[in-house]
Amino acid sequence: MAGGASGDGNDNRFGDAAAVAAGLGNEDLGYADLGYMGLGYVGLGAPDSSAWCELATGVCGLMPSRVLPGAEGPIRMLQPEAEGQAPDGSVYFKMDDLQWRVAVHPREESGLLYLGLELRDERAFDRLCKKIDACGADIRLGTEEERVARAVGCLAVVHDPAGHRVELFASPVRDRDFVSPHGVEFKTGAFGLGHVVLYVPEIQAALDFYRNVLGFERSDFMHFGPNGMGIHFLRCTARHHSIALLQIGDLRGLQHLMFETTSLDDVGKSLDRALKAGIPITSGLGRHRNDGTVSYYMQGPIGFDVEIGWDGVMIDEHWVENEFAGGGDDWGHHGLDAASLAPKESK
Repeated sequence: MAGGASGDGNDNRFGDAAAVAAGLGNEDLGYADLGYMGLGYVGLGAPDSSAWCELATGVCGLMPSRVLPGAEGPIRMLQPEAEGQAPDGSVYFKMDDLQWRVAVHPREESGLLYLGLELRDERAFDRLCKKIDACGADIRLGTEEERVARAVGCLAVVHDPAGHRVELFASPVRDRDFVSPHGVEFKTGAFGLGHVVLYVPEIQAALDFYRNVLGFERSDFMHFGPNGMGIHFLRCTARHHSIALLQIGDLRGLQHLMFETTSLDDVGKSLDRALKAGIPITSGLGRHRNDGTVSYYMQGPIGFDVEIGWDGVMIDEHWVENEFAGGGDDWGHHGLDAASLAPKESK
């Protein structure tokens, strides 16, 4: 699909799907074969972005983007005076070398608008798009306008069975020079920006999509009750999970967004900043049993929690998929229970 990255969005096909399917055979392609680079970006909607801006920069340690996506001209120039805000009111934040990782767009209702999965290069992007198309999923190329708005070299759009918009992309713009306002260093790079936990109303349909169509692998899972109630942790890099699927009812959307730091001190200092700012802590400091992450959770201002963590396990070839039971934590995380997983009200 060379050159398909800049398609106009009218042709949703990616070559001969039958030939692609025959070429792939019935083998299970792992995420390493597909060339994933993890969760690349997250797009959120909110009537007022100011509270999220305060949390992102003042507590989490993200930085307003220095160069705005969609900037006009052959050379994208620094725009520090904009403080990450585009003319349409969207606000962009960076946390590493990439131009942006989190965006908040003006919307009447708060919530998740889209999430982006990064591929290693355009060849990996082409191959995954063809695989998805061969599976019969409704995938399309992003328009030129969409591609420029995301500041990526190629873009495709598909929706999961719950209706979440999943974008695939490669060749993002890098402007480097990330400087956290609080000196935080985030664990990103080949592992993505962190992870999201998504509400899904039908767990099996969601699992089939993310595992069989997108090629994620399941690290582990936990059952809460009958009729599919539980949470399943899925990976597409060595990070224990980039996406987790949570079924606790007829719900859709974002349950929480997680950023991982490179030091325990960064977690503790951000907790201090959250407490000083009066942000509700929904779960105190603790260590998860399955992925080993030391973290805490705070209530975000637009309807979902934000987790700040450190020391998550990296998956290798010796990992064995498993169901875990007996509680989700080795210690701490007081307040993290079934009730805390329910949707939060936007402020």
